[in-house]
Amino acid sequence: MLQNNLGELRQSAAEDSRRVEEARLTAEKKWFKGVRPECHPSEEDINQMKAVYHYNLGFIHIAVVGSAGAGKSSFINAVRGISTNHTMAAPMGTTEITRTVTRYPDLCPNSRTIWYDVPGSGTLEVSDWRYFNNMGLYIFDCIIVVIDNHFLDSDLAILRTCEQFKNIEAFLVCSKSDQHIKNMVSQKMGFDPWDPDSDMDDTARSLFRLMRLQEHQRFIDETHQNIQMNLEKAKFPPKNVYIVCNDTMHQTVCTGKTHPTKAIDEAKLLDDVKEFTLKRLQLGCSK
Repeated sequence: MLQNNLGELRQSAAEDSRRVEEARLTAEKKWFKGVRPECHPSEEDINQMKAVYHYNLGFIHIAVVGSAGAGKSSFINAVRGISTNHTMAAPMGTTEITRTVTRYPDLCPNSRTIWYDVPGSGTLEVSDWRYFNNMGLYIFDCIIVVIDNHFLDSDLAILRTCEQFKNIEAFLVCSKSDQHIKNMVSQKMGFDPWDPDSDMDDTARSLFRLMRLQEHQRFIDETHQNIQMNLEKAKFPPKNVYIVCNDTMHQTVCTGKTHPTKAIDEAKLLDDVKEFTLKRLQLGCSK
């Protein structure tokens, strides 16, 4: 009798193991075909991640995500109006240095916004496969996806998963606009006109001013075209992209004024995020 029971238990365990393996293989096949598995966290998962991230009712929690090196940390510093050498600044580097989700309170008086710097997606440490779930992004009120001129599949996966959660607002931000425009102008002129040692005559300076305006607009047009083309290719609805320079963002936050030649969507992004936070707070912002 006992032997029969043991045999039935082994058979049941083997059957459970087989079903789990089949489910895993099915999910992988869907993934490689471009079909992302849906994110369905349990109530226990949600409560656990809220505890880990110190989620507080009455506050707005914004996660800044994106690929490694997209400029997430510098964006968080800029939108909080602090310099990189501030004691409460998010550390920055030329490579991905954020290894764990880090919490940064907003420094504006009476602000109820908390920013979170999330490790880059698509790295060996944080694979594209389980990024949204593993990072517990489902507990946030708002997710800002930061890209560096190139719209990656991992960025699209985050936006697509956000759509599963009706209470998560998602913003798409293209950072480092000044760097890209500077590179475009330098390439056209054949030298770096921002180099203090560059010897430009009046003709070269006039050409530089004209080129800067032209490449500024060309970068904006090409960025919008590239983003919408990738969204359409992925059968994703059109989505607004905010093109920003973090230095200009910092200046806008601190002074309320934008740089006359660098500014693009910094003020618009700040206004839209502020509008969202006010609406969410009025609704009670509890999840």
